[in-house]
Amino acid sequence: MKKTKRIYLAVLNQGEIRTELVRVINNLLMQEKYEIMLSYPTNKPITFNRNEIVKDFLKTDCEYLMMVDDDIIPPLSILNLADFQKPIISGLCFAFTKGMIVPLGLIRRADGEYHIPDFKGNEGLMKIDSVGTGCIIIRRDVLEKQWWIENGGWFKNEYDKTGYK
Repeated sequence: MKKTKRIYLAVLNQGEIRTELVRVINNLLMQEKYEIMLSYPTNKPITFNRNEIVKDFLKTDCEYLMMVDDDIIPPLSILNLADFQKPIISGLCFAFTKGMIVPLGLIRRADGEYHIPDFKGNEGLMKIDSVGTGCIIIRRDVLEKQWWIENGGWFKNEYDKTGYK
């Protein structure tokens, strides 16, 4: 089978990776549909690491950049998201915060506030306005845009005077 897409897979970590993620990576590497270029970047802080990953990715001929954090366990079918050819796409991931498990996908309502949409009963692709970067696939042309380069990077942490945005 001819491989259809070249994907640069960066697994962000600080020296340890969940064994469940290792199992997923091994399965992704053995699939026959996509050509995978794998890296395990460990730079700190996280935004610096992500920007360095983008720089490394742009030196390759890969069509998609996929970043997975070391504590995220994507489904074995995660690479199939590249087939939708969306500029930015993510699998539905969850975080544990304030004693709750919450989805990392938000919609922006007319009042400008971000809210968690109702994912229940929603299968397939869903348009949302914000996703976490724990498991994300970005098409090459998005990262090649000059605006990103001129504004000091692709990923930034921005804080207000209380430490929150």
